[in-house]
Amino acid sequence: MIGSRGMGAIRATKMPKGVRKARRDDTDFTEYAKGGAVWEKPRPKDLGAPKKLSPAKKSKAKAAAKAAGRPYPNLVDNMRAAKNG
Repeated sequence: MIGSRGMGAIRATKMPKGVRKARRDDTDFTEYAKGGAVWEKPRPKDLGAPKKLSPAKKSKAKAAAKAAGRPYPNLVDNMRAAKNG
C-alpha cells in the first residue's frame, strides 16, 4: 500500500527540498519553495490541449464532490477523475 500525503509518512524522494539559510542573529532556517493552489498556476505546456471528460469520469468527479460535501465538482475533483480514469 502506498502512503498518501494526507496520512502517515511519505517517501523521502517525494519530500520537497529546502534551501538552508543563515541569519546574522544565529536563527538559521530552511526555506521551501512556495506552493500554491492549482487554479493559480498556468496549465503546463507539455500537457497539450484540454480534453473533455467522459460521462464515466464526470460521474466519478461528481461522486467525489458529493463525498466531500460540495454540490458540484471543483477543478481538483475533475483533475483527479481525469488522471485516475
